[in-house]
Formats: sequence, structure tokens, C-alpha cells
Amino acid sequence: MRLYTTYGTNDLKRAIQFYDAVFSVLEQPRLKGWTKDRAGWGTDPASGTGFWVCTPFDGKPANVGNGTMIAFPAGSASQVRRFHAAGLEHGGTDEGKPGIRDYYAPDFYVAYLRDPDGNKLSCFYYHYDLEKDPGG
Repeated sequence: MRLYTTYGTNDLKRAIQFYDAVFSVLEQPRLKGWTKDRAGWGTDPASGTGFWVCTPFDGKPANVGNGTMIAFPAGSASQVRRFHAAGLEHGGTDEGKPGIRDYYAPDFYVAYLRDPDGNKLSCFYYHYDLEKDPGG
């Protein structure tokens, strides 16, 4: 399956600053060659995967969907923490600090944010081991 995801924004410059910060933690560069009203990140755009922000095509304000969230995989719990911190430092808001949750498996490490437009994001890491990473 080829897949890409798009969130709308009401302030593209602010959104680019936010997503440049969080995606740099996940080593996902901004893709080049896009227009003044959209930006994308990823490492393999030819396969159709990536994440995009844009002003809505219909010209109406972007808004947030209740129950809508995009989750990004991380390579470590430390990377989840850095993703969360970078988001907060660049205009995001906390929706759940990094850590494990009682309602998930004990090796599922996750953090939640909202971007500056209010869209919900998650960054997660499977196979978390508290003994190997007591910083969590």
C-alpha cells in the first residue's frame, strides 16, 4: 500500500517550523520542490509515503477532527522524549507526557502532542525496557 497523510494548517510558516523540529528528531527531512502553500517530510516520496501540511484547497480555515491522530514510530524511548520536547519547544501543546500507560502493553512507550493548529500527534516505541532505559 502506498500512503501519505496530510494535515491542514492556518499558518504554514509556523507549521513548517514545528514539523521541521519534530521530524528532525525522527530523521525525516523536509522534501524539496513543493509550492508556497504546502510542505512535506519523509525519506522515500517515490513510494508514496510521507507527511504533508498545507493550507486547505477549498480556502476555508483548517480545523481539527475529534478522534483523529497520526502516530509516528520511533527507534527508542529517548527518541520519543526528544520528539515530545521538540514539539513543545516549537509551539505544540502536551497531550500526554512520554511514558508507558496502564491501558497499553508495558513495553509500549508513547507520548502525545498537539501541533500549533491543534492536530493530535503521537510518537511511539515498541519493546521498551525500563531496566535498559531508566530515563523514561
